Amino acid sequence: MKKRIISCLLAAVLAMGTLAGCQGTGSPSGTGTETQSSKKEGVENVMTFSMSEDVYTWDTMGQPVVPFYSIQLLIYDMLVRTDHAGNYEPGLATEWSVSDDGLDWTFQLREGVKFHNGETFNAESVKATLERGAKDNTLNMNFLWSDIESVEAADEYTAIVHCKKPIGDMLNQLTYMPMLPAKALAEQGEDLFKTNPGTGPWKFVSWDPGNEAVFVRNDEYWDWGNEKSNVDKIIYKPISEDTTRVSSMRTGEFDLISNIPPDQVEVLSGSEGVTVDSQPGTTISWMALQCGAGKPFADKNIRLALTHAIDRELIVESILGSGSPAYWPVMEGVTGYDKDMAGKYNQYDPELAKKLLVESNYNGEEIYFMAIDGKVPRTKEVLQAVMSMMTEVGFNVKLEIMEGATFVTKRSAGEYDIAFSNVFYNNGSPWRHMITHWLSDSANTELENPEITALLTEAKETIDLSKQDELLKKAFTLMMEDGGRMCYFINLDTINAHSDKLSGIKLYNDTIIDLSRVMRN
Repeated sequence: MKKRIISCLLAAVLAMGTLAGCQGTGSPSGTGTETQSSKKEGVENVMTFSMSEDVYTWDTMGQPVVPFYSIQLLIYDMLVRTDHAGNYEPGLATEWSVSDDGLDWTFQLREGVKFHNGETFNAESVKATLERGAKDNTLNMNFLWSDIESVEAADEYTAIVHCKKPIGDMLNQLTYMPMLPAKALAEQGEDLFKTNPGTGPWKFVSWDPGNEAVFVRNDEYWDWGNEKSNVDKIIYKPISEDTTRVSSMRTGEFDLISNIPPDQVEVLSGSEGVTVDSQPGTTISWMALQCGAGKPFADKNIRLALTHAIDRELIVESILGSGSPAYWPVMEGVTGYDKDMAGKYNQYDPELAKKLLVESNYNGEEIYFMAIDGKVPRTKEVLQAVMSMMTEVGFNVKLEIMEGATFVTKRSAGEYDIAFSNVFYNNGSPWRHMITHWLSDSANTELENPEITALLTEAKETIDLSKQDELLKKAFTLMMEDGGRMCYFINLDTINAHSDKLSGIKLYNDTIIDLSRVMRN
């Protein structure tokens, strides 16, 4: 059977080009010391970078794609900062404490910080930002903050967050919650996100959708210290096509690119002036399954047939050339990972997949499979391989690859059978995904398992990480046994490349790139 699958893949995938897997070479995630370098008189110092997706909403409580998390670090500050390895340090909050019952968090705030529009950062900023997230249920990310009852501005630089229930992931969530100017937010509402006035080291200038976003250095930034960037302007250009992004890096059009196909690592590593950073990532690819009444995946046997139909190992080795198969909702290093149980489920077994389909109510209905280009390296080849494997066991599949805004709209409306996507786990926390896609079902899968929900809810309200870990392992086991809302697929490596003239950048394995103190040497 393995030979039949490989033959099918050769017809469907290998005809598109030679598939070469290469070993990545890397630099440490911190890429050099922050050295000062003067620019030529009258010449603007511009740094340009590219990722695979455009920003399609600037609302910080919208549904931002991965590049937006990196861009947020340019124009905004958060109350809490992170090293992306589970440790937290002061940001706009200088210190914090939590009550014994976990319901009240007190934050002492940094004084003397100004927003780009001239407003002063204070407790009213925290109150306006967090209460907007908690109380406006029209916002896409409202569910992350709905357990906040209110925020008290105890004095100008003390904010107390009162919670309805304990929020076990509070500090981690705050590392992705940009602080907003209270007065401007009250006066402008959503129009605030046309100018995006943060407190960060870079100011938003303009956005040409699908083409570029432009930022200029904020010389008055409160936290430059001796690491002030010598770059005047940063330009972000989204390029979904892998080969275009790579070739543009080689010709010098870009100073940094992300999401590099493993088979291009050797080419880039051999390019003069280019440094490649490759490291095991904390990004997992998954497929949301629409399980509403009358839909094929409402049947548990069909869900399980899908997961056993996919040879994840073959895709990793023969198409991607990096990463590792994902048989569990999280990878090693993330709360809830269980090494022993992770190998028990989702194993490739096409004969079992065929048997499950025969025992199901599937009658050859077309399975609508949709995805965004660029979600994984060689997206088209990977998904065509998946489609071939599904066809081999008896599925009738239609694959459509589209741009991000259309995908999100269709997924939110449940207008799909399979929706392919990614999620990154930062700081060893699974909660962004668990809250977004399990406790809130933002992918509109229409599948509910009360036992899983109860376990996740209890874990979410548990601040003790060891107790969280045990509860999550139980929930994840039930997800695997049920086929779940999600079919987990591949743990992706994080591969970036940058000009060796750059320093001061931080490349994290959860795909976040911090360019806030970028230097051109």
